[in-house]
Amino acid sequence: MFSFHFWTGAEHPLGNRWTLSPENYPILAPGNSKENFYLGYSIERTCVKKPFIPGDERPMQAYILAKQLSYFTDKNYMWKGVPLVPPFPLDLVAGMRNDTKGPSTIPDGINNLGQLNQQNFYEQLSKSRVLIGIGSPRLSPSPYDALCMGVPFINPIFNWNRDDPQDRNRWDTQHDGLKFQDPPYVYHVRRDDGEGLWAAVKEAVDHPIPRYIVPDMSMDALKYRLGILVEGDWKTPAEEILRERKATGKGKVRPSSLVRR
Repeated sequence: MFSFHFWTGAEHPLGNRWTLSPENYPILAPGNSKENFYLGYSIERTCVKKPFIPGDERPMQAYILAKQLSYFTDKNYMWKGVPLVPPFPLDLVAGMRNDTKGPSTIPDGINNLGQLNQQNFYEQLSKSRVLIGIGSPRLSPSPYDALCMGVPFINPIFNWNRDDPQDRNRWDTQHDGLKFQDPPYVYHVRRDDGEGLWAAVKEAVDHPIPRYIVPDMSMDALKYRLGILVEGDWKTPAEEILRERKATGKGKVRPSSLVRR
């Protein structure tokens, strides 16, 4: 029995090796997830069913990755003090609901289409020229959908090593699963850098991309990892852990205590 855990760290009584992760946390977060099992997922089958719109046939539109109005006021908002008004012809759209207790105050420059169902979201995304992250939600599947539809992603960087700003191992981004991807597919911009933001958006708009599926997100890659999971010998290492726990008196050993309820 395994545990699927969306975030980093162990979420199984036997530890990290029995924790299934949606992203490659052994690489992205080796501190507490080095031994997690990277299972992942794939959006390939769903995405390729959507018609592909060539870049030069799309309107001058950018999609803002935000489903909730509160994303613009929480601590993770990445563009504080940056007017969301492009310095070149480009419409900004989003599909947001007002989850705040106050009136619906949409940031200037954004055309809010309201809460969208999946079909309408895909329709708007597929005809956009770039997807702009604002900090939340973290690790959303939407940037993977966007890339598969030929839409580059602007990935905000929360934190970085001031002594070595290009060390991506030390980056903390909105979507760490994409922090090792490069332009013209993914553009990384440090928080509150308005000049860098619009420069990246302009580059993305001027350099359309084809469909792009991150190699680890393909169905073939997922099937390969699933095969390792299904065919692997999990009994032997589990028995070794239990023997060690019995010998040291540390950790749970009773079957009932190894099952999360």
